Amino acid sequence: MNKSEKFWDKRAVEYDENEKKWEETYNKALENTKKHLKKNDIVLDFGCGSGILAIQLASFVKEIHALDISSKNIEAAEQRTKGRKIENISYTHTTIFDDKYKKESYDVILAFNILHLVEDTPKIVQRINELLKLGGLFISETASLGESKSFLRFLISFITKLKILPRVNKLGYSEIDNMIVTEDFKIVETEVLGEGIPTYFVVAEKS
Repeated sequence: MNKSEKFWDKRAVEYDENEKKWEETYNKALENTKKHLKKNDIVLDFGCGSGILAIQLASFVKEIHALDISSKNIEAAEQRTKGRKIENISYTHTTIFDDKYKKESYDVILAFNILHLVEDTPKIVQRINELLKLGGLFISETASLGESKSFLRFLISFITKLKILPRVNKLGYSEIDNMIVTEDFKIVETEVLGEGIPTYFVVAEKS
């Protein structure tokens, strides 16, 4: 178990409470996402957390394959889904580089609140491109610490250096755009959501 996995296992219990702090931003990103989904879509939810996003989008698509590096998050997601009569979500404790995920298998890949937390963001975007079908959509919501001047940005940087938090990337809007376009995506839609530490919402098409 690596450092990031240990961290998110410990935070799994607090995950839902933390999500409530960003509820307005999240709801806007959710509504933006729904506009781009089709009933026959096969979706990969990368970094699914406790399953909130997958559950809310399940009725809009054919299948959702949800993954997370935290086994505790997966347990919470399965528990949350139980009893809701949702049969088109599968949860897996793994990484996006698992060989079970085949090239050009997905119509949509979701990456909510994850790109600023991974070790090698360009490599992740490259893998997402690899897994998407031609014309498939990459939909992300990313905390853009690179655009924030707030005290929270400096506090996060400080505690990351102390190794209290796992890696946090201070990404700006143009940096996110450039990483996506470099991997042969065409940006379809962007929107800045929230205040303090802004959240950057992007929809990109594999071209």
